[in-house]
Amino acid sequence: MKVSHVHCRVRDLPAAARWFEQVWQVATVFHNERMAWLGFGEFGVILDAATTDSVVTLGFDSEDCDADYRAVTSRGAETIEVPQDRPWGARAAYLKGPGGLTVEIEQLLKRT
Repeated sequence: MKVSHVHCRVRDLPAAARWFEQVWQVATVFHNERMAWLGFGEFGVILDAATTDSVVTLGFDSEDCDADYRAVTSRGAETIEVPQDRPWGARAAYLKGPGGLTVEIEQLLKRT
């Protein structure tokens, strides 16, 4: 088996789906009044309409954290933490997603 998707509850489903479409430039695979399925290659994020928001961090691998950070912030993503080198051997940035979601952009650093 392999992991295929994650469900995240959001109070404002249409706004959350629009945020991912605008900021991450991802197409919605399926959308109705109850859920939106966003495809990220072989992995999916399902946004479920709910009365409370999930508190979840979605992590994205990057080959250039700073460039990807600039791209998504230029499309409206709000910064939690700017890109910086982390003690676990990665450069990472954190952004506020819709509802209770946080988005992490992480680039593994080359060991010297």
